[in-house]
Amino acid sequence: MKEIEVRDNPLGIRVYAVGELDIDRMPEEEYNLFASSLAMRINEYITKQKEEKDAV
Repeated sequence: MKEIEVRDNPLGIRVYAVGELDIDRMPEEEYNLFASSLAMRINEYITKQKEEKDAV
């Protein structure tokens, strides 16, 4: 696995890929799937953090 440095990363998350990932060369359908999956995981993480904070 290789860590990919993300230019605009307000959440400070680390991104890893097996092999070389070139988002600019992804077909549009694959890019949309990648972006929506990442957004879904970020939303799950934020929701979980909020729930844990509210429980304290």
